[in-house]
Amino acid sequence: MTQTNSERVARIKKTFLELIAIDGIFPYEAAVIEYVRERLSTKNVPVIADDFGNLIIKIPGRGDAVLLSTHLDIPEPQPNVKFIEDGDWITSDGSGILGADPKTGLAILIEFAIDRFAEVAAGIYAGAPLDIVLTRGEETGLLGARALDYSLIDAKIGLVLDEDGPVTQVVIQAPSFVKIDAKFIGKVVHPREPELGINALQAAVTALASLPWGYSTPGVTWNVGMFSSGTARNSVPGECTFAAELRSYDAALVRGENERVRLACEAAAKSVGAQLEYSGEFEFEGYSLNRAHPLFQRLEKTFASLGNAVGAPNYFATFGGSDANIFNAHGIQTVPLGSGYYRAHEYTEAANVGDMDLIYEFLERFVK
Repeated sequence: MTQTNSERVARIKKTFLELIAIDGIFPYEAAVIEYVRERLSTKNVPVIADDFGNLIIKIPGRGDAVLLSTHLDIPEPQPNVKFIEDGDWITSDGSGILGADPKTGLAILIEFAIDRFAEVAAGIYAGAPLDIVLTRGEETGLLGARALDYSLIDAKIGLVLDEDGPVTQVVIQAPSFVKIDAKFIGKVVHPREPELGINALQAAVTALASLPWGYSTPGVTWNVGMFSSGTARNSVPGECTFAAELRSYDAALVRGENERVRLACEAAAKSVGAQLEYSGEFEFEGYSLNRAHPLFQRLEKTFASLGNAVGAPNYFATFGGSDANIFNAHGIQTVPLGSGYYRAHEYTEAANVGDMDLIYEFLERFVK
């Protein structure tokens, strides 16, 4: 059971490199799921899959259960990952993402589950019962966490390995989120007689021009990430769509802004005689955690036990969402932790193997 630090680092690095070589956006995570199952089955670690395909590994122990989680999907396709190694750093060569979000955390949890189950089998595990949850479709809207079979989960506190930076990065506040899809439907005609058509593009840009960019109102971020219009250069656009989002720590405020965006779209469509199909879905609730909760006492003790190896925790708020939003809404007090990846979703994305090993050690102490 005993392993040197260098042996553990080598294992974590090997697993990470194998994982980033596997492509898999939602709903196409089958290859990474197969890899996880194969790695765990060779070590006789039992894996449960719920109806959505999330993977759950239950490790028996003593005391109150702890949730440990990350996700399985990457944000965009990357079938041919190319990277540069420099000491502990593994960095994308600039041609695409690395997939370090989420695969640093995934590599850590695979190795962690294997080691803890081996300790259970040997009768020497002295930690808490573990619910290790690996979700599908996090990048698409926290779909796996939303669909998770919570009857299989015993934990009331948890850690999510899904945040930029070292383990000292601890998220204590995250926003509510609204996903918006709008389609303006007009009438296609030849541009030689534009008065006979209904310009769907005109309706869409009128609506968007009426809304501030970046922040729709103070405290609410507003972003249009995708926009599409028309079928040909020489046709008046008969259809125009955009995909957007709103985020805020204030759930009531973000719901109100969703209504304002809808009314702006309706008014713009009406002004040119177009039809509107609008969906503004409140996807998940935000959270703001009380640091008096026992979870934070446990975190503080764990950070203190590591001393100068990691330093003091940095508790902060973010406008990014994670599966922790959903776990908190289900009554599982959960924080995202820095997971040893940097510049997530960027083509300069990087992972630090030394950070990953410290995260492993942090988890080892936290569950005990």
